Amino acid sequence: MRASAPLLALLLLGARAQHSSEWTYSEGALDEAHWPREYPTCGGTRQSPIDLQRRKVQYNPSLKALNLSGYEVQAGEFPMVNNGHTVQISLPPSMRMTASDGTQYIAEQLHFHWGGASSEISGSEHTIDGIRFVAEIHIVHYNSKYKSYDIAQSEPDGLAVLAALVEVTDFGENTYYSNFIAHLNNIRYPGQSMVLSGLDILDMLPENVHHYYSYRGSLTTPPCTENVHWFVLVRHVPLSSAQIWKLENSVVDHQNKTLHNDYRRTQPLNNRVVETNLINLPNQVLARDSRRSKMLSNILS
Repeated sequence: MRASAPLLALLLLGARAQHSSEWTYSEGALDEAHWPREYPTCGGTRQSPIDLQRRKVQYNPSLKALNLSGYEVQAGEFPMVNNGHTVQISLPPSMRMTASDGTQYIAEQLHFHWGGASSEISGSEHTIDGIRFVAEIHIVHYNSKYKSYDIAQSEPDGLAVLAALVEVTDFGENTYYSNFIAHLNNIRYPGQSMVLSGLDILDMLPENVHHYYSYRGSLTTPPCTENVHWFVLVRHVPLSSAQIWKLENSVVDHQNKTLHNDYRRTQPLNNRVVETNLINLPNQVLARDSRRSKMLSNILS
């Protein structure tokens, strides 16, 4: 027993060191500003998220609607976990997304980003003309040319993310989120998990999934690999204020604090081109949407 004591102490010290080096968004030695210290790619020139400036986005008529297969209602087991940074749902390989260039991507997982802290209620990662939405949904895929996500995540063309921004609606709750939100209390603490018995990802997305913004970027969390083809849907997901509150206040992080503001700040575009398959909207429509977003931001703050 005496001989094992030093080994036990060493293991405990290592565990503490590992926990202390856990990356965060705003606290500790490895907060967002210091990610490049441990993960150099986080300081790269093709980072995500970005501010999508609609007047600068280039229309590309060759960008066809994404082909989403297996996204409709599915029975089965969908593991959901609180990983200390977000709520993540594992997805089956039968869910696939085919881009307009013919590249097929296999779904790996879905997760969320939100706000909730008193100073900043909104918590989307991508912004539209500088306006941050209340939350953002990411469906992470890997290129089907690779045998697994683990292999694809380090390849230059390995990943794709389908993203949707969330806005508050006055039309009541979004019933397609009821099952998911009802189970958040079951994964309150990091490491806790449960299994959802069914899921309809297509109905959790905006009604119109045909139009999107497209650009090349990175993962928005360490290691921030710059191998992600982003597809940010133009239309938004409506959730009620009560549903947003539940999302923002149901789970805690590694510091046993309510998990708030789990989003990365927008990154420089650095001469990258953002394209869309939606013809530019008239200026008055853009102005109307901008006013609406600003009003929403003021209401939430």
